[in-house]
Amino acid sequence: MKSSPFMERYLREDIERLKPYTVHRYADLIKMDANENPFDLPTELKELICLELRKTPINRYPDGSALDLRKALAERLLVDPDQIVMGNGSDELIGHLITLFASTKTRVLYPVPTFSMYGIISRIQGVKTVEVPLTENFDIDPDQMMKGLVGSPNIVFLSYPNNPTGNCFDEDVIRALLERSDTLVVMDEAYFEFSGRSFLPMLDRFDNLVILRTFSKAYGLAGLRVGYMIAQRDLAEQVNKVRLPYNLNSISQMAALKAMRFDQEMAERVHLIISERERLYQEMLRMENVHPFPSDANFILFRVPDATGCFEGLLERGILVRNLDSGMLRGCLRVTVGSPKQNELFLEALRDCVW
Repeated sequence: MKSSPFMERYLREDIERLKPYTVHRYADLIKMDANENPFDLPTELKELICLELRKTPINRYPDGSALDLRKALAERLLVDPDQIVMGNGSDELIGHLITLFASTKTRVLYPVPTFSMYGIISRIQGVKTVEVPLTENFDIDPDQMMKGLVGSPNIVFLSYPNNPTGNCFDEDVIRALLERSDTLVVMDEAYFEFSGRSFLPMLDRFDNLVILRTFSKAYGLAGLRVGYMIAQRDLAEQVNKVRLPYNLNSISQMAALKAMRFDQEMAERVHLIISERERLYQEMLRMENVHPFPSDANFILFRVPDATGCFEGLLERGILVRNLDSGMLRGCLRVTVGSPKQNELFLEALRDCVW
């Protein structure tokens, strides 16, 4: 598209070079591409949300601090409510953390491959990024990571477990990063419920540690965009200065609170997803020309001889996965763990697509 004279004259050159995060829409397919929870909310929870919605004054702005939700989370996490900041998804909080420390001397580091929004949001903010290639085992290369820590300050984003590889990084390397006084370490624990591994117990020890979590995955509230961060009070206070007012709408706050009452149902579904993850992994191991990688998340990365051909073959059979066929992930696809029936259909389709 040809730019207008105004855009040609004033648009930031670095923004013009950016490519938007594009989500392709496919109709009538089994979606196993976006790491979503395959199960809709329990009927009782949906009815409870609908009942509460009737009493929610939509004409009024929401609670700007989401205090009730923060109190409920704080009680569960054994932290102070003032250590929690709610976000319209974790992406918003990633942007706020970069905003706090953005300058010409700041460096944002992240391993690659990883969640793409770390780099996209950093570049939007005009901050220098340093991409650190993972090792062949998809772990952090400590020497390369330390070489990249030349900022003042540095902000390191670590997806834990990592998306799209599915593994948790070496804890000793992360502790070494936390020991640095010039580095903010942001642990993105979006898939915590599927791994059971967290750096939250270290929060009191390190004032440069931030934990990100979400209601999108285990709780199945992806459509409502509820993320949150846990940090030291002084850091959370500064994030609230740059957070836009009323950033989390009334319905999302209410639904997240109600969802927390259904912990047993959520735990049962997480257990089923983990069980299905292991079943998928073992079945894929038995297939010729399919190499799955171990996962601590709700998805599995796997390599095939012809990833794009396999992706298209799965599409023809009604299955949508994520095509990651480039760079270090040449030949790789990522499949979200679905319901038992969805997983069986995926396995049948995959057997037809690889030889």
